[in-house]
Formats: sequence, structure tokens, C-alpha cells
Amino acid sequence: MKIAMPYQDGVLLEHFGRAKEFIIYNVSDLDPVTSEVIAPEDLSHAAVARALKEHGVDVVLCGSIGEHARQAVEGEHMLVFSGITGAADDVLERFLQGNLEAADGDFAAEGGCGGCGGGCASGGCAGCSGCGGAEREPYVETRTFTDIVTLTSENFQTEVLDDPGLILIDFWAEWCQPCRMLAPTFEELNREEPQVKFCRVNVDEQGELAQMFGIESIPTLAIVQDRHTLTGSVGLRSKEEIKAMLDGCK
Repeated sequence: MKIAMPYQDGVLLEHFGRAKEFIIYNVSDLDPVTSEVIAPEDLSHAAVARALKEHGVDVVLCGSIGEHARQAVEGEHMLVFSGITGAADDVLERFLQGNLEAADGDFAAEGGCGGCGGGCASGGCAGCSGCGGAEREPYVETRTFTDIVTLTSENFQTEVLDDPGLILIDFWAEWCQPCRMLAPTFEELNREEPQVKFCRVNVDEQGELAQMFGIESIPTLAIVQDRHTLTGSVGLRSKEEIKAMLDGCK
């Protein structure tokens, strides 16, 4: 996976559109391997996006970014996390550890509706009326699952809304390299946690479900129980971190 940031003097530059240089980190197994700094000759949004994609970039971390720049980057099938500040190396480390919170729709670490934003007022967050304040059913120890459930608009009611137990949902897409890196961990945890229902939502095929949860970046994990989103995370997470999230909800 390759991660890019607008860059100047070792720091993530505040505004994407004003950057003349970008640092690109090559990451393997959640560890940075190499880095390089590029300086595109053409600094138009479309040209910068193409240059980043030609260098194999999967994820862009930045401070502020205009609508047209975001559209150009996302049009090249790269993920965008904005609202970020700090030294570039520190930002990368926090992102790989799953401790980086962007300002554009990421889940909160805990509490409430998991940071689903305005979706609560309109029935989003799987219908989480009350935004986390309501009573919920206890974790169900007796049930067991073996297969990961592919969620669609047709089965969401029965598989999620009508199920009072603990559910972990992975929002992903086939083109997303971080999603592919997360998949083996998700499958391994599914085998080790038979009392938890593991589900996947392909955001390209199930846009309505992604919108319901306020998904803006992937991979995103959401833990749901009894129509409440208990917590969630955006970006790559280790097996231990996901297991700790689940244990905290049991």
C-alpha cells in the first residue's frame, strides 16, 4: 500500500491545493518500508491526482482539501482522509496504528452513535434513536456463526435490524488495497469469535447501506447491537485492536 501527503519541510502541508511536493510512503504489513518525495510539474488538481496514481498511491492524507481536488483524487480511486495536521512521519504512524481521526466523517473512538453525524436525526446508524443512551440487550453467548454474511438492502432487516446480538460490519470495496489487507484479519477473527456475527458491505454495490452509516472512507468497521452502533473505526486495524473493540462491547 502507498500513502501520500502534501508535504513541506517534514510536515503535512495544511492545504492540499497549495502543495508543490508530496511525500509517498510505501507500506508493507502496516510497516513503512520506503518513502520518496515527488514534485509534479503540473499542479492542477487533475494532474496531481494522476501523478499520485501513477506512483501507485492508494490513500491520501491531508489537511484541508477543496471539493474539486477531492473529486479529482477520488476519481482516480484513491481514499482521502482530510482534517489532519502534524509531522508527516507522525501522521503516518498514527494512521497505521488506527489512532488517526480525520475531520470528515470518521467514527469516534467510543460512545454515542459511533460518529455517524447527521444520520441519527434521520434514522441513520441502523435506527439508533437516542444516540447511544438507550438500553440494549446483553451480549448473547449461546449463538454461533461460521460464515461471513454479505449484507444487502434485501437482507439488512433480518440480518441486522432484527438481530439483538453483537454484529461486526466491514465496509469495503474491491478496488481498495487497505480493504484487501484487512480481509485476512477479518476472516481469522470470524473463526475465533463464533458468537459475533461478522458481516460485509460492498460500498460500491450497496450505496444505500453505506449512506445509512455515514460511510465516507474505507475500510470502516462498525460494531452494532440491537439497532445501535456501539463503536467503530476507520482505516487499517490490527487483529488485537479489533478484538479489543469487540471485547469492550460484550
